[in-house]
Amino acid sequence: MMKIRMITRMLIQGVAGIAVATAYSSAGAQQPVPLADPIPALIPQSPLKVALETVMSGLVSPVATAAAPGDRRHLYVADQIGQVWRFRTGDREDHDDADNDNDNDDKDKDNDDDNSGRGSGSRQPELFLDVSKLLIAPLGLGPGKYDERGLLGIAFHPQFKFNGLFYTFTSQPVKNNPDFSTMPQGVAPNCQSVVTEWRVKRPGERNNSVDLTSARELLRIDKPQFNHNGGALAFGADQMLYVSLGDGGGADDEGVGHAPEGNAQSLAPGNVLGKILRIDPLGRNSANGKYGIPPDNPFVSKTGADEIFAYGFRNPFRMSIDRDGHVIAGDVGQNAIEEIDVVTAGGNYGWRIKEGTFLFNTAGPTAPGFVYRDSPGMPATLIDPIAQYDHADSVGGNVTRVAVIGGYVYRGNKLRQLRDQYVFGDYAGRGTPSPRGNLFVLGRNQRVESLVPSNRNPFDLAVLGFGQDARGELYVLASGTGTLLGKTGVVMKLVPGQR
Repeated sequence: MMKIRMITRMLIQGVAGIAVATAYSSAGAQQPVPLADPIPALIPQSPLKVALETVMSGLVSPVATAAAPGDRRHLYVADQIGQVWRFRTGDREDHDDADNDNDNDDKDKDNDDDNSGRGSGSRQPELFLDVSKLLIAPLGLGPGKYDERGLLGIAFHPQFKFNGLFYTFTSQPVKNNPDFSTMPQGVAPNCQSVVTEWRVKRPGERNNSVDLTSARELLRIDKPQFNHNGGALAFGADQMLYVSLGDGGGADDEGVGHAPEGNAQSLAPGNVLGKILRIDPLGRNSANGKYGIPPDNPFVSKTGADEIFAYGFRNPFRMSIDRDGHVIAGDVGQNAIEEIDVVTAGGNYGWRIKEGTFLFNTAGPTAPGFVYRDSPGMPATLIDPIAQYDHADSVGGNVTRVAVIGGYVYRGNKLRQLRDQYVFGDYAGRGTPSPRGNLFVLGRNQRVESLVPSNRNPFDLAVLGFGQDARGELYVLASGTGTLLGKTGVVMKLVPGQR
């Protein structure tokens, strides 16, 4: 019965999509036409006053951060080139508060007064892990050294204080047999996405070092092209590990290594691309015996890999799980629409049937795809984003936004007006004379609003990611090139701005 219900649901979805597309395209017997300005309205500026304080610099391409449970004093930063750095967060008042927390701070051997560092006002960061030798090489394509591969994600197990476990997401050379693949027989993938488990030497103590012999590979996935890797890792309150995966790369979710309907929509065996996975890293009942399958995963005993939590994504590059349990992903669009999704179990988020709330036409293998009609709520089997925006402010206007960078809900205390609001951004780095990233906040009714730092306007950096420390304060990860060129990467803390 489960199989029948699943097949029926897939048929309904396909018929609904075809019906909607047919209804729109047949109006006036015309083929779909690209929308020149999908969202005509301008993005308003938020009235919130914020500023940015540089806490770390000298990085290449910081793309992800993680806070370690039991350690309220540090934030761990993943640099795309393969290094994880540990640095002190907050000020003396924050650290005094931390001393009152029951989190083993008595074992902290740090020098609190060490204020030398890579950036203004920063404490000296420490190299926590270097996995650069594991990565696909060389990283950085062409003279501009743009690349979407590398060290892309890091997450600490909720019981890290006791078990010392944490996880990385890396792009590695094709070495071992994959656990999942969409590649035709005899065709090599561009690289393999790998989730690895690590352990520190002395769980529960601070300034711990990594036991490099502890590396344990959980899963390995073939990647058809270099781009659209996803790469975010996050633990939920359920202590399950969520893994974001892009559609495999290229454009329009088509070509070698892509299913006829696109990887994001495919639930064929072995296809986990364009999905968010949910696994138990402490379990062992997966097909490869290296992790567990949660029994309440939505595709267990149904069509689709047991690991799948949700599908229909193009490139959910950055993803976070809020303290209220919501999984929030920024799904990078093709050529027109960027979206923010609240991800629920079993949900289909539309790509490549839709981009945002707009119907999408792939235009065949030799032409770029495009959006052609706004279709909120239809097909009814697809879940629309909670927020979206387009790339330009007018027809023929300059492209000032190119790729959404998912962020976090602000849960800190320094910016009370920002509390409980989702902060995210746009990369706006590649293909422009100089980077001009964007910071955004979701205002009332999930309206996208521009968040303008009072001490950095215009914002002349490419936005690469966001971070959240143990106290809920937020950090912007950015660089002056938006690529792997130079050491212009910085970590900046959101602080109150001038009124």
